[in-house]
Amino acid sequence: MTSKLIKLACSTLACLAAGGALAQAKTDGEWRGTGGAALAMNSGNTTSTNLQLNAGVARATADDKITLGAVINYAKSKVNGADMTTADKWAATGQYDFNLSPQTYAFGKLGMEGDKLTGLSLRNGLSGGLGFKVINTELTTFDLLGGLSYTTDKYSVTKTIGGKTDTRFSRASIYLAETSTHKLSSTVAFTQRLDLYPGLSGDKAMLAKFSAGLAVAMSSTLNLTVSLSDQYNSKPPSGVKKNDIGFFTGINVKFGAL
Repeated sequence: MTSKLIKLACSTLACLAAGGALAQAKTDGEWRGTGGAALAMNSGNTTSTNLQLNAGVARATADDKITLGAVINYAKSKVNGADMTTADKWAATGQYDFNLSPQTYAFGKLGMEGDKLTGLSLRNGLSGGLGFKVINTELTTFDLLGGLSYTTDKYSVTKTIGGKTDTRFSRASIYLAETSTHKLSSTVAFTQRLDLYPGLSGDKAMLAKFSAGLAVAMSSTLNLTVSLSDQYNSKPPSGVKKNDIGFFTGINVKFGAL
């Protein structure tokens, strides 16, 4: 399934060759960000509600950049009068980039997430390495990142993964990523990111995360958004699927300096 993620990212990059990205980050030291919500509801024989909340902020100067983000996803359904939670997870990330030259930078990245349905209480991932700005213009940005990562998974109940039964699993990994933004028009922007964590130790699991989003400006501060996310774990706990895919539409609000 990891190959599918890579193929999806490659096809996305092919589209980028013909289109665009969010404007190059302003380096005035001001905080800028977006926050929004996506809600889907169905009623009838099956009643379901799916809510996602997200927020992201960034601050860039000529020397460095800080990027923070968070997302919460909760969903439930009712079938024949019985309530069932179908999603209850969260994630938060933070990344610091220090420019070494106009094209290269050193980075440190911290990621945390939890998933109540799979029993994942907390996954901590710390990554570091070098990034290279392949394209950095007002219309298109495209970065490649590489380094090392260390991840620890803590579960609320005992799990069996790769022949080991425990509540805590750790692994060192190679870290590879690509991220791009593209401005398709004055009102339409597209972003995507792929993170790969091939395991080197511990359970040697391959973790992969892909996200893509399309934003259409409704006003100077409001965007209509469509987003796709896919998380892959080559060695999930017993009874848990390797892929977790989400698709959302919603409204985002810009805040901070314009």
